[in-house]
Amino acid sequence: MTVQSTPSAVRIVEVGPRDGLQNIRDEVPTATKLELIRRLKGTGLNIIELTSVVSPRAIPQLADCHAVLGDPGVQTLLKNGSPRLPVLVPNIKGLEIAVQHGAKEVAVFISATEGFSKVNINCTVEQGIERARQVAALALESNVVARGYVSCIFADPYDGPTPEQAVLRCIKALLDAGCYEVSLGDTLGVGSPSSVRALVKYLTNNGIPLERLAGHFHDTYGQAVANVWEAYNCGMRVFDSSVGGLGGCPFAPGAKGNVASEDLVYMFHNAGVDTGVDLDKLADTGVWISKKLSKANFSRAGTALATKESIKSFNTKTTTHKNVSLQWTLISKTEGLQLYRSGVNLKIILNRPKNGNALTAAMISNLTAAINDASKDPQISRIVITANGRFFCTGMDLGKGSTPVAQGGSTSDTQFERLTGIFEAIDRSPKVTVACMNGPAFGGGVGLAFSCDIRLCTRSTVLTLSEVKLGLCPATISKYIIRECGVAFAREVMLSARPVTAAELKTRGLVSDVAERSEQLNEHLDALLTRLKIASPNASRMSKELVKLAWAHAGGEKQASGIKSLFEEMMCPNSDGAHGVKEFQAGRKIDWDAYIQGLTKSKL
Repeated sequence: MTVQSTPSAVRIVEVGPRDGLQNIRDEVPTATKLELIRRLKGTGLNIIELTSVVSPRAIPQLADCHAVLGDPGVQTLLKNGSPRLPVLVPNIKGLEIAVQHGAKEVAVFISATEGFSKVNINCTVEQGIERARQVAALALESNVVARGYVSCIFADPYDGPTPEQAVLRCIKALLDAGCYEVSLGDTLGVGSPSSVRALVKYLTNNGIPLERLAGHFHDTYGQAVANVWEAYNCGMRVFDSSVGGLGGCPFAPGAKGNVASEDLVYMFHNAGVDTGVDLDKLADTGVWISKKLSKANFSRAGTALATKESIKSFNTKTTTHKNVSLQWTLISKTEGLQLYRSGVNLKIILNRPKNGNALTAAMISNLTAAINDASKDPQISRIVITANGRFFCTGMDLGKGSTPVAQGGSTSDTQFERLTGIFEAIDRSPKVTVACMNGPAFGGGVGLAFSCDIRLCTRSTVLTLSEVKLGLCPATISKYIIRECGVAFAREVMLSARPVTAAELKTRGLVSDVAERSEQLNEHLDALLTRLKIASPNASRMSKELVKLAWAHAGGEKQASGIKSLFEEMMCPNSDGAHGVKEFQAGRKIDWDAYIQGLTKSKL
């Protein structure tokens, strides 16, 4: 039988299912191993080492080798011959079992050093070579190809540094025995690029063809990727690796895992060297198996790609908001206002579109009443303020006969109380308040937005503090503007009266989300309200109190006593925290919207 060549410039031999798992103490279910093999095949890997037919006493983790080899899915792959699925065998009995299960390729292994050989396979190096010769010869007779491994090419945990002559002796013996290729194992991971180059040069100078060698590097000292690159530059084109950096040797204390497959593929792809492997799928597999094993993912590239994909996925979810739509019911209408309800959410819509939703005295009064009523309602968790038409809110109504400006006296006092009342009602509400800005806002409209906890807007939204143009100042809204924007920025926009675009608002963190078009804004809002189901209403209230304490009393006694009071409240037996922790301990997600509506089980 001849070994099939691959079209890629570099051949990656995936050893995760065998070498990557063999040192894990907790039993890995056979089903997990089979799923790992299936996923690895899906990445385009051409060679995946299946398992090892070894004594269960020696390597308990691989005691299910018969089940893995006999699995119908594996049997189909073995019959098809693609990908290649080598099986590590320590002796003739292991070879016979592998052949009985249809294996077309096996691997034999020896150590270049006496100490490791005695501990690992309970024989001398010479006895190991003879055993490998017998297995390789019988494999060839059975039309099964053999690959060789040489361990401890740089050092032995018991004997110290490995002489180059010892490595050469083992390679020659395996090649003479009929192995088509020999993998050089830096079992302790002590090699460095200089030692790799020196060994490769020594071997080639002594007649070993580079095309018959493969590199198998461990990452104990963080040199594995560098060693692979050095070996590649020396002319080597085959490398063993393990997804997620799984691995390590049970007989080499302290040795870390194999070089991560993801790191090799990333390095080669960025160098323009083909591997034939889908890096994204490989990274996904590394994340999956690491989670399954409750182990850290030791692949730097795999971890970075997974993080990048998580951020991309999160951004996609928070900007497209597909398939999220709440059902809103109109519950009342007043002058200039519409009130809608969806579960625990109240939406207040400013409804004077022809007048830019400018705030009349009646609107302010009705809006304040609606906010205060909702703030007292235990069945409401969130209050949304939005508007119909092109504008969010153009501020106070300055029309003839309706504006209190220049009236002075009691008229001025009444308007002051009216305006401070609405902004304080929003600011002091224990509910989560959301400004959903459908368009430009001026003056008091900016105050409505910045007295809210969270702000959304459309791309066309522009906020302008235009008071100075009219000889006015943003008096009643100033503390909210300064609190949210910061002193320097607030001063600049108040004095310049310049428009602040949605893009700048997003950059400065003053809005949490921007809809490209006004018709998409409701989708963004519904998605936000849906996400907020994870937040306890009382915990949200307490969190708002902490922010207020920090804003008004930073470092003072009131902040300290307020924090202590909130801490004691959240620790009470009948608090939301008691329910939340109980659900967490039970492994259940909490839908707080359902909870406060009297449901005991999560609908998520």
